[in-house]
Amino acid sequence: MRQDAHVSHPDQPRREVHGRWISAVSAERNLGLLRRNELAQLRRFGTVHYADAGTVVAASGSRVTHVQVVSDGELELRARLDQGRATMAVVRTGGVIADIPLLLNAPMPFDAIASRDTECIKLSRQRWTELLTSSPDLALRWMASIARRLDDDRRRLVVVTSKPLVGQVAYLLLDLAEEGPAGELVVKLSHMTIAYLLGARRQSVTRVVGELKRRRLIDARYGHTVILDVDGLREVMGSEPLP
Repeated sequence: MRQDAHVSHPDQPRREVHGRWISAVSAERNLGLLRRNELAQLRRFGTVHYADAGTVVAASGSRVTHVQVVSDGELELRARLDQGRATMAVVRTGGVIADIPLLLNAPMPFDAIASRDTECIKLSRQRWTELLTSSPDLALRWMASIARRLDDDRRRLVVVTSKPLVGQVAYLLLDLAEEGPAGELVVKLSHMTIAYLLGARRQSVTRVVGELKRRRLIDARYGHTVILDVDGLREVMGSEPLP
């Protein structure tokens, strides 16, 4: 089990974290695949493009011709369902979309939509292959990135099928927290998006969030949630879903 430690100022909320939780408080961990200096270098290999919040960056069912790396911002991957779109994953700075379908010669499985103003770097199949063959270290870390995404999906599936909704919500808040401008831990997702990620009803998620707020574990605000007590939230979540 990985161990991540964060030493905080005595006047700040406690943020000592064990295991994989609150991974996003570490810039290195949050970048997932590429570090900031590597993202700057990557611009020489690919094409930079910008997407305003709400823009569809890649459409479900479309032919995949490029790998895209999020150099700044955030994308939501949304599946098209009979009742509309459902958010399946959140991709942040350093994260990647379209590499798996490109390897499988498969169409884009989800709509990738900018949930914030976002900058991406596009790499054609040829340029991506040249990049990976020129850097074995990067190729190995790219493999690790794919494995991490698959592992995250597997862990979330275990949580959704084995824990009560309050434990599921606690898990997701811990897993997707970011460090806010004042050093607080923030989850910038609506109750509807959290419900989609867990396959739950929005009303049920809102009820659970209210319960966690009453217990002073979180502070729920419009469009985002502030984590006040990491240890308390981990206790609600219970044991980690997988070793």
